Amino acid sequence: MTARQYETLELRFEGPEPEGSCVATDLRAVFSHGGEARTVKGFYAGNGEYRLRFLPEKSGDYTYRVTGEALPEPVEGAVEVLPADSGRHGPVRPDGTHLRCADGTWFHSFGTTVYGLAHQTRALIDETMDSLAASPFNKVRMCLFPKHYNYNFNEPESYPFLPAAGAAKRDFPPEETPVYPHFSEKRDDYWDVHHPDYAFWDRFEARMRQLQDMGLQIDLILFHPYDRWGFANLSPDDNLTYLDYLLRRFAAFPNVWWSLANEYDLCFNKTMEDWCAIEAFVAENDPYHHMLGNHNCFQMWDAGRGNITHISWQTKQPYRVAELMRRFGKPVLIDECRYEGTLPEFWGNLSGQDMARAFWRATVQGGYCTHGETFLPGTEMGDKATGTGEPEVVWWAKGGRLNGTSPARIAFLRQVVGELPGPLEPLDGMTSVLLGKSDPEAREVTDTAPGPLRDFFHAVLRMDRRERDHFIAAEYEYAGHCGEDAFLYYKDDQCCACADLQLPEGHGYRVEVLDTWEMARKTVLRGARGNVRVDLPGKPYMAVLAVREES
Repeated sequence: MTARQYETLELRFEGPEPEGSCVATDLRAVFSHGGEARTVKGFYAGNGEYRLRFLPEKSGDYTYRVTGEALPEPVEGAVEVLPADSGRHGPVRPDGTHLRCADGTWFHSFGTTVYGLAHQTRALIDETMDSLAASPFNKVRMCLFPKHYNYNFNEPESYPFLPAAGAAKRDFPPEETPVYPHFSEKRDDYWDVHHPDYAFWDRFEARMRQLQDMGLQIDLILFHPYDRWGFANLSPDDNLTYLDYLLRRFAAFPNVWWSLANEYDLCFNKTMEDWCAIEAFVAENDPYHHMLGNHNCFQMWDAGRGNITHISWQTKQPYRVAELMRRFGKPVLIDECRYEGTLPEFWGNLSGQDMARAFWRATVQGGYCTHGETFLPGTEMGDKATGTGEPEVVWWAKGGRLNGTSPARIAFLRQVVGELPGPLEPLDGMTSVLLGKSDPEAREVTDTAPGPLRDFFHAVLRMDRRERDHFIAAEYEYAGHCGEDAFLYYKDDQCCACADLQLPEGHGYRVEVLDTWEMARKTVLRGARGNVRVDLPGKPYMAVLAVREES
């Protein structure tokens, strides 16, 4: 048997349906290679079939041994894992405050949001996949459970679980259900999580494989509060049973990330103890240690927790990216910063300029940003959301077509970042070094500043800390660097006629002026070093890039 590095290897076995729970099967395998061994759990896939999945991250010869009550006797075998195909880089994991694939390739996350992607008609899903293939996005945030929320009230084709034995059949009419049924603390026992609906899981998996073949990372949202079916109100034990099946089935996908929730703090019937148990269970039962985060509405999940790999943040404060990178030493992803569109809701009506601006603000500091598109159905842009003829289609909810003006500008940014010699680190401006620091910490920074700057800092320190942070946020300088190899300055909404750079004296730099909205770039200096003045056109959304030239 042969397989490929970074591609899922699957073994299949016939056997009787498990008695009792169809999730907690004892089928497992130990894969051994080069003195290392990894144990993986199997799952029942329906129709008398069991499956085991393994993700080989090294090439070479492996042996395996499979055991379980479903097998008449243990099964042993060998597999030759060939080197990875071109373009297959393996799972993404944190590398300090950045992201890197298993083969060492840097991963620059440019995400988008399609919460209900997998729960739409096949025609709409196909249109969404075509749109994604032509987009600049390499990560998509999507929900496993269907979503009930404004602009997304459709019924899924099937459900993750079968109803409990003897349960009276339910209908789930959206017109009789409030947007937030999860406000009730009543636990829901309608669903039998020990008996998955395999048709649901097969369809969902097919969508995951499509995204994988397209080279996209799947930021898979495991829980959310937007529900009329009862999935938001499962008991703590049922939550873990559901996760057990999900992890057995999907953990060997190379391109999956775990997002514990979308807006975890709006899941009002889950306590902090519940969330900690969910986090621990996912971490302990994922043999491959995929990316693991938890997305907030109001209160950011504690990124200092050991299982958490990155900050998945809903915020309108991009100036804090560098501060949080330094505080936690982990990647910072602004996974929701509002969306480009025309909805009446506050979060759904950014201009294309502001959506692109959010990406630049986060990216030049070494952080990452996620897009969404929300044009009101029944308007000119909203009516262009799909060619399938389906009503009420909004990209952020269901997919369809991308019609905003920001994706092309995000593609331009991705090209610029992809040409850099490495990941960006924050480049402190004159006052940004004080952001988020306590008064004693700020005084320590101030006392080590050079003479004239020290006096300026002392004046800033006379401000109340909250006022000081507001002041710094309003005048924040967005800039980053790759050591001394490259410097990137984003001038944001400043209409500058020129920019003054302080480049290292020991190297010569090629300096470009970038119009981030018009997607144009022009080399204006060669061999620049030291203090350099660069002419700018006096308009917003300009950037300056200085890249070290070969000596």
